Amino acid sequence: MPTVLRQISTSASPTTTAPKTTAATSQTQAAAPPAPVASCTVHYAVTDQWNNGFTAGVAVTNTGNQTINPWTAGWTFTAGQRVTHSWNGDYSQSGSRVTMKAVSYNLTLAPGATVNIGFNGAFDHGNPTPVGFTLNGASCGTN
Repeated sequence: MPTVLRQISTSASPTTTAPKTTAATSQTQAAAPPAPVASCTVHYAVTDQWNNGFTAGVAVTNTGNQTINPWTAGWTFTAGQRVTHSWNGDYSQSGSRVTMKAVSYNLTLAPGATVNIGFNGAFDHGNPTPVGFTLNGASCGTN
């Protein structure tokens, strides 16, 4: 009997590959550093008082995030009060506005740093407590 050869055909079925997808990449931008801020707190204390005069201590703390150099502190008294002598800095006064400059102990006021200023004052009437403080033009809170 003759041998019948059967041809077996193997056909490879095409393979399907999933379409190539590119994952979306999101780039997060780093947060911008905070803008430089000049701010301060002031502790003001009358340490001695006599007839028509007083001695005061002022502690100025830089509560902002920038180093301030040079810096100028200012405070405002009520009318009739005047500074007659500064212990450790140059000052000028126009009316009731007093400006302290060139503090000799620390010209750089770094963030978190405190500088103490002392002066003798005279007043014609009223309480020798200033009514406002500024540091390089920024209003200061009191503590």
